[in-house]
Amino acid sequence: MPWARCGVVLRLSERVQAVAFVAIVIVAVAGLYAVVQALQPAAVQTLVIRHARLDVQGEGWSIRYEPVATTNNTAFAILREASVALGFSLTYVPYEIPKGVFVTGINGSMNGDGGRYWEYWVDGSYGTVAADHQGLHDGDMVRWTFSIPSGGG
Repeated sequence: MPWARCGVVLRLSERVQAVAFVAIVIVAVAGLYAVVQALQPAAVQTLVIRHARLDVQGEGWSIRYEPVATTNNTAFAILREASVALGFSLTYVPYEIPKGVFVTGINGSMNGDGGRYWEYWVDGSYGTVAADHQGLHDGDMVRWTFSIPSGGG
């Protein structure tokens, strides 16, 4: 670089530095936003499902719910529907990144009590996505258990 050999140092004005910094921040935020949007789970399409079953196993109690048909076709939505229909409490935390809900309590049994947490399965398969992103189909069996986490086993 010829200007460096001559001992000339090119300095940008503070205003140019500030504008460059703001531009870099804007590009970084836009890039982060794009990545987050790309990683969001796909929305579950609302469908009418028939003969889905819900089984909730707490510590010393259980709840069964079997609607003939419902448009609440996710593992979370059918649980929420049952809580309204049968009158039991349901607490959860909605998250934005990644988008989804985390169930924290059912029927008064709260995550962490005795080292137990709420986990769900659909037709015997451990839930690997947020329950509001686990779609259901006709005849599916959703099971929520309040137990010491097994890691999906």
